[in-house]
Amino acid sequence: MKTDIIAIQKHVGVAADGIIGPRTIEAIRNKLGIARIPVWPTQAEVRRGNSIFGRAGCEADLVPLTPPYPLYYEGSAVRSIRVHRLIAKHVQSALEEVLAHYGQENIHRLGLDLYGGSYNYRSTQSGGALSMHAWGIALDFSPAANALHYKAPRATLSHAECRKWWEIWESHGAVSLGRECDYDWMHLQFARLK
Repeated sequence: MKTDIIAIQKHVGVAADGIIGPRTIEAIRNKLGIARIPVWPTQAEVRRGNSIFGRAGCEADLVPLTPPYPLYYEGSAVRSIRVHRLIAKHVQSALEEVLAHYGQENIHRLGLDLYGGSYNYRSTQSGGALSMHAWGIALDFSPAANALHYKAPRATLSHAECRKWWEIWESHGAVSLGRECDYDWMHLQFARLK
């Protein structure tokens, strides 16, 4: 086993000591072209205002992006969406990967083009704290079929056909409240729950 590790370390160009540490993992990741999954702050850190996302409602932190496939909000086409500048490239890449995987026809069939919003300076449904939407780090999709209290299998985004949808978002560090807690399946955010 140790000789295998040493051989791999030599192949990826790190010190061949037979110990799998962070440098070995990073070298393997680079050799295979695997991007590092970002680790975003927790909701609590975001709400305290001491995270990389700054303060809620800061217009200077919001940027528009044009989705790579048509999105519809309450039946009207959406030309652009506003998100926090630090997640913009991740949102853009995730949507591009969704398009590449599903194609326009399946995106429409599954309701992945039904946009429920991103930046919105507001409290959570319970009113106890600001929503992650207030920082522009949360997005909602297919809200009618994935309402707040819908659980699997009623929530359409909980179905097996949508597994890749969530894997794509999670590869960018996003969290699904549906997959984590089995509620609010429409919602994804770039803040960890804990």
